[in-house]
Amino acid sequence: MSLTQPFRHALPVSESLFHAALYLTHVGWERVRSGEPYPQNDAPFFYFKWQEGRTLPEFCLALCVAGGGQFETREHRGPIRAGDTFLFKPGEWHRHRPAPGSGWTLMWIHFNGDEPLRWLRDGAFQLRQVFPIIENPPLFRAQFEHLLTCVHRDPAANSSNYSRMAIGLLAHFLRDAPEGTVRGNPEVQDEAVKRAVEYIWNFSHDIVDVPAVVRQVGVPRRTLDRRFKAATGRSILQEIQFCRVSRAARLLQETVMPVKHVVHRAGFRSDEHLRLAFQAAFGRSPQAYRRQR
Repeated sequence: MSLTQPFRHALPVSESLFHAALYLTHVGWERVRSGEPYPQNDAPFFYFKWQEGRTLPEFCLALCVAGGGQFETREHRGPIRAGDTFLFKPGEWHRHRPAPGSGWTLMWIHFNGDEPLRWLRDGAFQLRQVFPIIENPPLFRAQFEHLLTCVHRDPAANSSNYSRMAIGLLAHFLRDAPEGTVRGNPEVQDEAVKRAVEYIWNFSHDIVDVPAVVRQVGVPRRTLDRRFKAATGRSILQEIQFCRVSRAARLLQETVMPVKHVVHRAGFRSDEHLRLAFQAAFGRSPQAYRRQR
């Protein structure tokens, strides 16, 4: 790990981030040695008394890298061991501390937003008590370390990239979509089409057009167009539009983000382009679509 000294960063949350699906508020990496007092009192926001515990207005996700300790909530209590990840939810009374004989090294983030709150409401988090069920712990830890490293380099920025990295961490313990969920594409077997679809759904929030997709995949345009239509039932251009409309629809349904922000988050160039796309897809304006959710 490239981090060598403990740190805590309270991140600035701009108005644009405050309305994002997920945003970070605090991050940290702490090392508490055997016998040292805890919580460490050099950061008032994070200080609490074990006898009283604490309640946060946001999520706290932490990974115990070394050592161990214990946690308590109103419903559960138990040990924290090296390698354990734990999650405390907004409004959940809790307390945690390292074991006096071992101390611990801990990485953590605090976050909030409409999207994780919806996942919580819908039961999408896979948890055993407060412990997320993670199938690939080494990858999870590597992503956690990468996020903290990036934030530590420039904590004043609190860029939307940090939010995307945090969503990647949560994806490790979100349930798969239930059977019967409407999917954007049937299962695609053609590898070139798979790469094209992945590129579109990863980058169509930005300026992406058909030539950009063709360059990314490395297949002649006419050939790719033909194979794409055969595999998905849509042209490449239609897939780009479908992706943007789908993303905008989800943002309108699942967040309170203003429509003017949805325009750019979904990859449309203007309010008018979004309006025309919704009129064609749903027969109504984005505002009317939101009212009828």
